[in-house]
Amino acid sequence: MHLLNVLGINALAVLLYMTAWFLLSYRKKRLDVVDSAWGGGFIIVAVWSYIQSPHLYSAVLALLVGVWGLRLALHIASRNGKKQNDPRYDTLTATWNPRTYWLRAYLSIFVTQGLLVLAVSLPITLATGIEATKLTTVAILGTLVWATGFVIEMTADAQLRRFLRTRTAEHPVMDKGLWRYSRHPNYFGEILVWWGIALIASSAPYGWIGWTGPLAISYLIIFVSGIPPLEQRKKDDPAYQDYARHTSVLVPLPPKS
Repeated sequence: MHLLNVLGINALAVLLYMTAWFLLSYRKKRLDVVDSAWGGGFIIVAVWSYIQSPHLYSAVLALLVGVWGLRLALHIASRNGKKQNDPRYDTLTATWNPRTYWLRAYLSIFVTQGLLVLAVSLPITLATGIEATKLTTVAILGTLVWATGFVIEMTADAQLRRFLRTRTAEHPVMDKGLWRYSRHPNYFGEILVWWGIALIASSAPYGWIGWTGPLAISYLIIFVSGIPPLEQRKKDDPAYQDYARHTSVLVPLPPKS
């Protein structure tokens, strides 16, 4: 019953949060503001989980998720604030009925993203049931996995941001730093972050359910909304295809000769 109460309050908080972002989207007439909401949604879950069950594990998770989510939200907001509406959303909504456009956007984009936030963050919700007063060895290992993923994601984003400012026709593809070993090192880092979170929460009652969180984010990134659309966009780019032939898709590996 405790976990259901926590989940219910977290769900309500996320719904209100995503509704606020929807109202901002409606005002700006831009759907891509939802991208900036992603990281903050997890902060909402982590903070409300701590408020409902303040103990060591929920505090550690609130701190880790807060650091990760705030950095990601600021990164995406900075990136999207300097361009027009993301063409992905223009393509998605091209055939929508104008009369139901914003209602459909609210339900299929903002509410759906809120549900995904709740699914991925299940380990955080479950961790509110942990009664241990010190971190286990597995939880410490999870913290190290989280830290590794966070550093990789932050570094990859910073490297790509610098490259985009100085990109030239002679060097159109980012293939330096972490990007020499993976075509999507930022996504690899994000996946590690959530496997680390799940490890920290694994000792919770019904902790095995929490593994659906990292599995969900891994599936989304690898097969749905992360890597596939980016690779599809570059399928006719000869420079990128040459880079792809020598570089791992996700897991950093030595370049192929």
